[in-house]
Amino acid sequence: MNTSGEFDFGRLDDTALLIVREQMRAELEALAPHSLRHAQLSARYDVSTAEINERARAAWAKEMRMLR
Repeated sequence: MNTSGEFDFGRLDDTALLIVREQMRAELEALAPHSLRHAQLSARYDVSTAEINERARAAWAKEMRMLR
């Protein structure tokens, strides 16, 4: 967790991050769509998506630099 009390997905390796996202997705599918827990978990899932996007962006940028 970081100082704001949210889990720091940046501390996970790629495999662990994907496993956590799979678990969150399964829980989201089981929750009532308009429940508070669904909203909270959905927000957390969005943060994990941002982490995945940042990793992909960084990997792509690194690859592009290597091709020059």
